[in-house]
Amino acid sequence: METIKYLTARQQEVLDLIIDYIADHGFPPTIYELAGLMGCRSPNAANDHLRALQRKGAITIHPGVSRGISVNGQSVEDEAVTLVRSLLNGDEHARENAIAFLEMRGVEL
Repeated sequence: METIKYLTARQQEVLDLIIDYIADHGFPPTIYELAGLMGCRSPNAANDHLRALQRKGAITIHPGVSRGISVNGQSVEDEAVTLVRSLLNGDEHARENAIAFLEMRGVEL
């Protein structure tokens, strides 16, 4: 696990929003969804926070992957359990998110 540098209160709030979203949906939010959760109209604000969280080691952003945000320190097993739960519940984007989960880990389909 990477060392997480001190987060501002707002950065911690954004990280908590991401963690809660993943727990509820089985996958991370899009930039637009995160902006809405943050109470912002512009996805640029969400992007700025995501970049800061990545610089500080709290998350990893996987370029070119839809919903490509991983929380550092969260076990792959935890992510997989949440994703399987989402698939079993028939969540709308569960299949797409399962594919993205595998792609982020270099699994070819």
